[in-house]
Amino acid sequence: MEEVLGELEKIARQNEITIFDVDNLEKDTPDSSMSNNKLVLMNPAYKKSSYAFRLAHELSHIMYGNNLPDAVYQFSPYFQRGEEYEMHKHAIDMLMEIKRPTNVQTFMEVYKIPSWLSEYVETVYSQQV
Repeated sequence: MEEVLGELEKIARQNEITIFDVDNLEKDTPDSSMSNNKLVLMNPAYKKSSYAFRLAHELSHIMYGNNLPDAVYQFSPYFQRGEEYEMHKHAIDMLMEIKRPTNVQTFMEVYKIPSWLSEYVETVYSQQV
């Protein structure tokens, strides 16, 4: 996982995105990103998805999102539509480019990706063969 996190941090640096771990948040407080400031605030205590998947998701908002002025995005594994869905897909793409999983199930488990995204993960995985 350290290798993956190192690559995500490298992507952030290349895109001039600053990442901060905020250690004094409640465990249910989601990560967030601010596209205007190119800033990602990560909550290490949040465990609904892996840190790497959440970081890739938040980086995606800044790199591929609408970048509306003053927009603040918060991670949610539950949103299945719109820009949040697109950022989940970008995060999956990013993680698969960094390190190809041995299989779909392992990828889903390691990154704690919500099961409703399994069809997309299977599609991306099969395209990389």
